[in-house]
Amino acid sequence: MTRQVLMIALVWAIVGVLDALYIQAVVVSEIGAGSLPFGINRLLLVKGVAGLTVGLLSGSLLIFFLRERVRHKSFGFAILVNSMIVSLINFGIIVLLYSAFLPLNTTSLPFFLKTLTLWFLVVFLTIVALHVNEKYGPGVLLKLLLGRYHKPREEERIFMFVDIRSSSMIAERLGHIRFFNLLNDFFRDVTGPVVYSQGEVYQYVGDEIVVSWTLENGLRDYNCLKCFYGMQEAIQQRKAKYQHKYGLVPEFKAGLHGGCVTTGEIGVIKKDIVFSGDVLNTTARIQNKCNQYGVNILLSRYLIHKLQLPPSDFFVDRVGMIELKGKKQKLELFTLDLLPIPQISADMPHQEM
Repeated sequence: MTRQVLMIALVWAIVGVLDALYIQAVVVSEIGAGSLPFGINRLLLVKGVAGLTVGLLSGSLLIFFLRERVRHKSFGFAILVNSMIVSLINFGIIVLLYSAFLPLNTTSLPFFLKTLTLWFLVVFLTIVALHVNEKYGPGVLLKLLLGRYHKPREEERIFMFVDIRSSSMIAERLGHIRFFNLLNDFFRDVTGPVVYSQGEVYQYVGDEIVVSWTLENGLRDYNCLKCFYGMQEAIQQRKAKYQHKYGLVPEFKAGLHGGCVTTGEIGVIKKDIVFSGDVLNTTARIQNKCNQYGVNILLSRYLIHKLQLPPSDFFVDRVGMIELKGKKQKLELFTLDLLPIPQISADMPHQEM
């Protein structure tokens, strides 16, 4: 998320510099050099710094504050509200910068108005890009634009299949509409841990969410495991809300596995990036075994080997083997628990040094 803020600030700084160069070119060619009360160096500095500063402030506001508060609203409403709020803030900052460093007169006033129009468009397009990126999943829009998967390629990825326990009984108890709202709340609440762990939401399938990482991102700092435990914490923090709205707190189980998949664009009128390979079917099988072994999380030996979990932080337990359809070799499964952090009692005597 911090990377998104920095990217917005960088792009806005570049837009500011390009705007300064455009103004200078127009002034020199149409009005004549020296007609503005400020030189190109000051113009470049102010425009660049203004774009960077406003980008950092607006990006932080959008990513860390406004996005969560409008996520449950409609797509159009979220874009409109965000555009109005951020544009007003930008308008105030631009006015302050112009009044302090680029004094206005009858010659420079048209360029000031053009600047306001330009930054309104920049704000609007930035917010649309953020919401479209969120709709497709973090990073997917950029990959589609760059054509990274226009031709299929093989890559190693980690997958996590997360499924709500007893979903059929819950649906029967709540009814279709309330159960749909429960799913929406659940998916919304677990999105934060997915983003923070650098994961990508691959699919929503009924009451199931499929999360994916590149091998590097998933292994770094145990992101794939942090995502699972972050999801648990997110639901526990909101258990009062679920009890009030639905009379229950959703519980879920997860299966994790990794390996080589084929990744590429598919579709004509609705393009998407899809993964193909035995890894996905195997991960789904692993998740389905959670009930049989009475655990909330199961991992394959492949992933346990790749993660190299420190024994001081995780307790890893082998639970069994499963047979894979069409394959002679069985798959070994493990579950794990976070080891508790030792607590120092306030009543313990302090050792004299």
